[in-house]
Amino acid sequence: MQIVAILKSLNDKLIKLQISDKKKRVYVKEIENLIERYAKLDIDTKNEVYQSLVRKGKEVQKNLNALEIENYLRYCQAALYDFEGNLKPLSHIFRAFLLTSILFMILAPQFLGPILPLVFILPIFLGIKGLKKRSSTGLTLALSVLPIGLLTSVIWIKNSILAFNEGNAFFEELAKVYKLSLIATKGIFTTFVILSILLGFASIYTFIMGVRHKKMFV
Repeated sequence: MQIVAILKSLNDKLIKLQISDKKKRVYVKEIENLIERYAKLDIDTKNEVYQSLVRKGKEVQKNLNALEIENYLRYCQAALYDFEGNLKPLSHIFRAFLLTSILFMILAPQFLGPILPLVFILPIFLGIKGLKKRSSTGLTLALSVLPIGLLTSVIWIKNSILAFNEGNAFFEELAKVYKLSLIATKGIFTTFVILSILLGFASIYTFIMGVRHKKMFV
């Protein structure tokens, strides 16, 4: 397989590079792992991703430097997800992040004000767009939204515990403010509490999946 030959060639040429021995060992270990995994695959050489991988490999061989090698190895790692038919994690990450973003926009204004969600509209939009393109920058932006999503969840859960401890007094006051029945007020509040718990789980799940499958993104 041509890609295996390119990886072996890069491995041999690493000796000539003026980089630290530690970095060389990291590159060598990653290349050897890639060679082993690619050697087991039966890839259609007409595949667009494969052809792109070969073209990039030839370019890296001509202009050999540490940065180009590092970028190429990232591309090779990401391409394995395509060749091994393992793209389900991408769908899971995207859906979990989308759910996190929606719940954050709904729940944050109640305790954190309306300005904060507006501040995060751009990172959320770029994160969604980047995840679709499997961009590492998009993944970083998506992960940057998760802490505030988790914080929103924690604030909601903490305040809901305090509210339930007060008994009907809290809900009666809330019902007067919004001119709703006591039952409707309790029902809506409970729904929001459930959504806040879901937001916490979605934030944590997105982070775990994003970190676990970060090599899918380039």
